[in-house]
Amino acid sequence: MMKLLALAAFVTILSACQNQPEGQVETWWINSTKVECTGVGPMSCLQISKEEVLDRDSWQLFYSSIEGFEYEPGFIYRIRVEISDKAEPIPADASSKNFKLLDIMSKEMDPALRITNIWKVIEVGDIQNPKGFKNEDALTFEFNASAKTYFGNMGCNSVRGQIKENDGENLILGPGASTMMACPDMSVENAISKALIDTRKYKIENRELHLMNKADEILMKLLAVD
Repeated sequence: MMKLLALAAFVTILSACQNQPEGQVETWWINSTKVECTGVGPMSCLQISKEEVLDRDSWQLFYSSIEGFEYEPGFIYRIRVEISDKAEPIPADASSKNFKLLDIMSKEMDPALRITNIWKVIEVGDIQNPKGFKNEDALTFEFNASAKTYFGNMGCNSVRGQIKENDGENLILGPGASTMMACPDMSVENAISKALIDTRKYKIENRELHLMNKADEILMKLLAVD
């Protein structure tokens, strides 16, 4: 019996040693989208963050690959990675490190991506279903959370700008660059321009996007086109 117990203990210790990571272990966040980058040539890079608490301003480009990690866009991951040195010789254009997935601690849908769509303006202030000055078409806006951009028709001029902050709830839009055409009636354009500047939050429900100020007052309502 003692021999069996000793053998079982030895096997347990051996197994634990074999499962022990050989290299340095780090915990990373993985962003929900890849971005275009340039390594040896044009490629798509993961975005990682080594912060303890997720900080959407701390993403770094990751030019290598993670063994065992099957990335699915649209999700934010929290993972543990083992980092070890590669054996010589190492190609001049390759990383000197190996990266291996140990485990996925969390995988959650990124709420910030929900705004990515084409939206039709159905209300801004007291104005219902505003139309374009030139052709009476409905006014539309396109938000792209991955690229952090927005583009839309304000009635007379079009506007294009950056999304400065978006976490699925809070939203700050950078000042947009617009065309400079003058129209007889600028009321719709002025109302949309002010709504974009004052937006601090948003919510999406029943295919409607509501842009709101910091007091939760609705500034503009839009309806999903797609």
